[in-house]
Parts: sequence; C-alpha cells; structure tokens
Amino acid sequence: MNSVYAKKRPEDLKVGDFALFPKTVSASDVMMFSGNTGDLSPVYVNAVFGQESKFQGQVVPPMLLASMLGGAVYRLLSPDAFPLQRKFDVVKPVFAGDTVTCRAEVVEMDAQKCQVTLRLEVFNSANELVLNGVSVETMDIRE
Repeated sequence: MNSVYAKKRPEDLKVGDFALFPKTVSASDVMMFSGNTGDLSPVYVNAVFGQESKFQGQVVPPMLLASMLGGAVYRLLSPDAFPLQRKFDVVKPVFAGDTVTCRAEVVEMDAQKCQVTLRLEVFNSANELVLNGVSVETMDIRE
C-alpha cells in the first residue's frame, strides 16, 4: 500500500514522550457537540440555566473534553494508532470560553502486541487538572 504517511511503530516511541493539543472551547463548540451527540443537558446548552446551577456557568460536556484528547493522541501517535480502550475521570468542570490543554503521554509500550498505553490529561488555563484517564492504543492498523 502506498501512503503519504510514514508508518510509526511502538519502537519509535519511548516512555515519557508526550504531545499537547490546546484549544479554547467556545459556546459554539459546546452547542455543536451537544447537537451532534444529543446530549442536551441544560447545564451545557443554556447559559442562564448553567449560571443558576451549582456550577455558576455554562459547563463544557466532559465527553467533549475526552474527545479533544484525540487531538493530542493524534499528534503523538499518528497515523497508525487506534484506541482499544479509553477510560476517564472528571476532576472538575470546564466552562464555555475556557482554554484547555490536552496532554497524551506514553507510560508503557508493548512492542510484541504493538500496543502503547497513554496517560491522558486535560488542564484548564490555571493549569488545574480537570479530566484524566488512560488509553490503550494499537499501532497495528495497516500493513
């Protein structure tokens, strides 16, 4: 198969390698994500409701943040990775208009299985951890 993408293998990486994906999450980003997923919780899509909630602001859906981690994973492992498992914990809310930085870091490699385990983290603009997780990625998606 001919491809413009260079094949990346686990042996091309080392524990501690990481990539970042920064993004300001706009209210429009929240609305598009909520509309596309059907997750229309008013704390996400209604600024007034969010302001009157215990969060005191329009909250970004945690799954939007989890999805944005794909940007960091792509920068680290592209083009040959595919997630086998991803798990996340929400640490604190993020609000529409906040800038976040998504980070993916290699914590373990299994060259025999052609798999990489990543630590996944999202930080807000105050550098506070807002979401963390782990991903197991296969790097064996093409010949």
